[in-house]
Amino acid sequence: MDRLIEILKNAGFVNIDIDTKDVTDEYAAKWGITEVNLKDYIRSSTITAFK
Repeated sequence: MDRLIEILKNAGFVNIDIDTKDVTDEYAAKWGITEVNLKDYIRSSTITAFK
């Protein structure tokens, strides 16, 4: 998350807000990967920033 904010700042964005949520079990299952719990690795996010 910090790296993404740094990238956005370097691109000239300000007032950066990243709102994240866990993905649903249904969404994680669509990836077809059962060896790991994908919910530990992917999140749903909304990014708002101004330039």
